[in-house]
Amino acid sequence: MSFIKSTIVRMILSGIAILPLPIDRALGRLIGRLGLLFQTRAAKVTRENIALCFPHLSPDAQQALLKKSLAHTATMLFEMPYAWLGDKEKLLASLVSVENEMLLDDAMSSDRGVIILLPHVGNWEMFNIFFSQKGKMTALYQPPRQKYLHEFMQKVRQSFGNELVPTNAKGILRLYKTLTSGGVVTILPDQVPQNGEYIDFFGHKALTDVLVPRLIRKTKALALCCTVTRQRDGFLVRFSQPDPTLYDPDIGASLEGLNRTIETAVSPFLEQYQWEYKRFRERPLGEKKLYKFDREKDVYHE
Repeated sequence: MSFIKSTIVRMILSGIAILPLPIDRALGRLIGRLGLLFQTRAAKVTRENIALCFPHLSPDAQQALLKKSLAHTATMLFEMPYAWLGDKEKLLASLVSVENEMLLDDAMSSDRGVIILLPHVGNWEMFNIFFSQKGKMTALYQPPRQKYLHEFMQKVRQSFGNELVPTNAKGILRLYKTLTSGGVVTILPDQVPQNGEYIDFFGHKALTDVLVPRLIRKTKALALCCTVTRQRDGFLVRFSQPDPTLYDPDIGASLEGLNRTIETAVSPFLEQYQWEYKRFRERPLGEKKLYKFDREKDVYHE
């Protein structure tokens, strides 16, 4: 049964992968509108996150951001197969602009390891194809819940020469070894960890992983932030320096610098950030839980 499921999924993704990028994006906008119309869970989470993080925006402005965000979220679903299975030359051609590339080149030419902070904004999967021009990198990998997809996901994400390591002790050790040897690792730093510290993120406490500060402290690695965002005719790759406090030896201060780095990087592209993710699902002791959607008492209206 797992083989059959895996085969069907591969066929569907392969079919989507051959669609032109404009078609992917048109389908994404359509699915986003339907999500808003039918008030899907993604729409409800997005609405709550936007209201929580941007209370200063007017209701109309929040609604506009909600609509754009849902469209970009749905677009990502269609762009993933494009990024995983598309023709390499076409993928590279779709990277129409790269800003501050010298930051990466300078960091890689140093004698220190490099940590790439890759937030969930735009199409982060396209970073694999971009970095294939630079060499190899090691990235943390969270296996999908559907076990029949595990082998397929590993294969497509390593197809451009990158190394995936699991989010366990063995994988973390591999990150340390890569950095101490002067290599490059990529981490998506805005996910809810099993353990961490509550640090401000867009004005609210969010459980934040301590891995990046610990890697920097142990290996003296350099860090850069990278975003891959949608432009009219392709993607923009942008590198930026992290907030200086990321290098603070105090873990709490370093985590504050980490979250400020993410905020600064994604703020020009707020509509492309993954607001449908339950970033604030873990709350500090004494604070009420979020994302409790009671269908009978749901007060969300157009």
